[in-house]
Amino acid sequence: MLALLFVDGLGLSHDPRSPLRCLELPTLKTLSQGFSLEPADRPSQAYRVLDAGLGVEGLPQSGTGQTALLTGQNAAQILGFHQGPHPLRSLQALLAQESLQVWARRRGLRVLHANGYRAEYLERVQQSRRNLLSAFGYAARCAGLTLLPLDHPLALPPAFWTAPKAAGRRFAELAREHHLTILENWALDYTAHRAPGELEARFSELDRFVEGFLEASPPVTLVIAADHGNAEEPWHPQHTRNPVPLVVHGPLAKTLPPMRSLTELAPWAREQLSRSGG
Repeated sequence: MLALLFVDGLGLSHDPRSPLRCLELPTLKTLSQGFSLEPADRPSQAYRVLDAGLGVEGLPQSGTGQTALLTGQNAAQILGFHQGPHPLRSLQALLAQESLQVWARRRGLRVLHANGYRAEYLERVQQSRRNLLSAFGYAARCAGLTLLPLDHPLALPPAFWTAPKAAGRRFAELAREHHLTILENWALDYTAHRAPGELEARFSELDRFVEGFLEASPPVTLVIAADHGNAEEPWHPQHTRNPVPLVVHGPLAKTLPPMRSLTELAPWAREQLSRSGG
């Protein structure tokens, strides 16, 4: 079983001004060897540092980065540029055919897109002629998954948790019941763009959310992945070309091979889900 916690806009930086260096964040720092720029393996835990640039000039963006994570295809090279925030037609076709969610559902696996959405947002998504969903949301819909309202019993707020540890424990509970459970946390990227002075609270919430998940000790492998950098450099509002962290914690961590690119996560996830039947 895999629980994928996707964190939008989390890059790696050794700049002493970075929140990664200034804030305590005990859980995240333990999992990432202090947000190291070097990979590491420990019992039941693996850490990798991934290139978010995908060999394409310019600043990485969410549409191509997330599509690369979910499909294993170099979406930026396919387009010839970085594209975001919402995947357009070419990326939509790729997600509809090759995303991890679609792949898993075709094989009869239990898949949950755990994000809870505001009712007014879901209404806008339905009424709009253009895609308003992230790559994760679009792939979920392509897989036939329901985009859940916030009050649905299987839904989790994806950010701004009033009780982060309890939310993390709930994510662990949901992951026990599904082969693949995905939660898309967009708070760091959103806050870095719009209100960087509030990033400390968002980082702290994320750290406690992960702490709650680990305290629940589910027989589930937790994967924490990101698409591009942003929040690690709050002194400017742009994305960065910094590498991004990949954390794998749990029973399947020992199977994680060396990785250097966003495109390497999906093939590994497919292999593990195939071997275990979930």
